[in-house]
Amino acid sequence: MAYRMLGSHADAEDAVQDVWLRWRNQDHETINDATGWLVRVCSNICLDVLKSARRQRENYVGHWLPEPWLPPEQPKAETQLIEQDGLGQAYMLMLERLAPVERVALVLHEVFDWMHDDIAPLIERTPNNTRQILFRARRKMQRDSDRDATPEPNATACDRDRLDAFVTAIGTSDVGRLLDLLAPDVILHSDGGGKALATANPLFGADHVSRFFLGVWGKRSPGERIFGVTIKDQCWILMAEDGVVATALCATERDGKIVDLFVHRNPDKLALFSGILADAVEIAQ
Repeated sequence: MAYRMLGSHADAEDAVQDVWLRWRNQDHETINDATGWLVRVCSNICLDVLKSARRQRENYVGHWLPEPWLPPEQPKAETQLIEQDGLGQAYMLMLERLAPVERVALVLHEVFDWMHDDIAPLIERTPNNTRQILFRARRKMQRDSDRDATPEPNATACDRDRLDAFVTAIGTSDVGRLLDLLAPDVILHSDGGGKALATANPLFGADHVSRFFLGVWGKRSPGERIFGVTIKDQCWILMAEDGVVATALCATERDGKIVDLFVHRNPDKLALFSGILADAVEIAQ
């Protein structure tokens, strides 16, 4: 839940630690609904973090992407409490368009099925105002124009076969196949954080995106290996050398075409991937 609201593993871990400290010091006899209490406290903490100066990204170098969701373990409680949605790159990036109150309200309503009457006191609004906030939040998550870098809201996670075909088309320089896989309005979102080479801004259109991938593919290290792995229904392509992941790629599709590509190259956001390489399947090149 904290990750959905904050888009950062480190911030989410800090928030959960804060929740635990407050829970430990709380008189449990006074709590009728433990889950509700925990969700409310966590939401308030996340709201404060979202409002704080350290959540501002003005100083981030290049295009920012949310950290990939890589749970350290799969607790049974999470499976019972929530659906495993709202964790994909597209949804998380769309949430970045929202103001803190809008983001918290939307996550509680769409992911946790909280009603307006329950959300209103937490964000210090009336139920009617909460409805208006949710309406504005959903509208903000829609694309404004063809040059708007907001991910396609109606897309779904790209499956493994399509991603494998995408990698194969690049590796064989099959331009026709590559253009067939990409939607005409495809967007490439790339995050290097100033620590690795990446596009400074999103790339728009199948022609630009295909030419970019064909251009960088030939510059790869000879020792780089390519792996495929699925995490929470999100398929990833990992490029690694000597056990260190240098690039992670996932995508979403609409009507059988890749419509958004998310490329991570910031090493700070790739560190967790190295721990799952053993479970990944190497893709023949």
